[in-house]
Formats: sequence, structure tokens, C-alpha cells
Amino acid sequence: MEISFRPHHFLCALCFKGRGYSPAFISNFHVIMDMLNSTDGDNTKINIVTHTDSICEPCPSRIGKSCTSEEKITVLDTAHASALQLNDQDSITWGDAKKRIAEKISLDIFHQICSTCSWKQYGICEDVIKNL
Repeated sequence: MEISFRPHHFLCALCFKGRGYSPAFISNFHVIMDMLNSTDGDNTKINIVTHTDSICEPCPSRIGKSCTSEEKITVLDTAHASALQLNDQDSITWGDAKKRIAEKISLDIFHQICSTCSWKQYGICEDVIKNL
């Protein structure tokens, strides 16, 4: 299975706790995370894209290669791409992505790059960042 992520989804994947927009979205995200958390998961290649990705596939907010909240998502993607030094059409392994997150995303940077995220209020990601 080939995986693609929008830049902000690297942090979302690291922080995923089984919540989402719909049962199909959650199920799809579990499949992706099972692959990434498998024995060889750190070697999984992930392609960076600037449109809907593997996580977005069953999202009810997805419209083709776009999202009903595309403007807000683009702001998140731009901030995350800059912080993690990712470019459109780059490829990175899940192991390297986790290292970049640990090295480049402090709690202060997290609060900046995720300031517009509707999931931030739940504190899940903040707890993960604190424990990196």
C-alpha cells in the first residue's frame, strides 16, 4: 500500500487515538496506523502531497482532491511543512518523520503550527509532544 500524507498529518498520525470524523475515517486511519506501528513500520515510505491524502480518503469533508475546509487545512500544512522541512512530492520514512517531529516540534512550536486546529482543544497532541 502506498501512503501519502499532507504535512500536518504526520503529527496527527503520531497523536492518533481512534477518534475522527466518521466510522469509515477512523477505520481507515486505524489501518494506516497498524501499518506504521508494525514491526517494519518505521521503514514505510510516505509521499508528501498538498491535497487530500491516504488519511483523507473516507473523510466526509473530502471533495475529490480537496477539503471543504481547504483554506484552513492549507494554513496547517504550510506551517507543518516549514517546521518539519517537508516539500510537496518529497518522500520520507515513518521512522524519519518521527525523528523530525521529536527534533523540531517543541511545545511552543506545536502551539504555533497547530493554533487553528479544531482537535487541539482536546489536549491529545500536547500530551504526546510533552512525552517525546
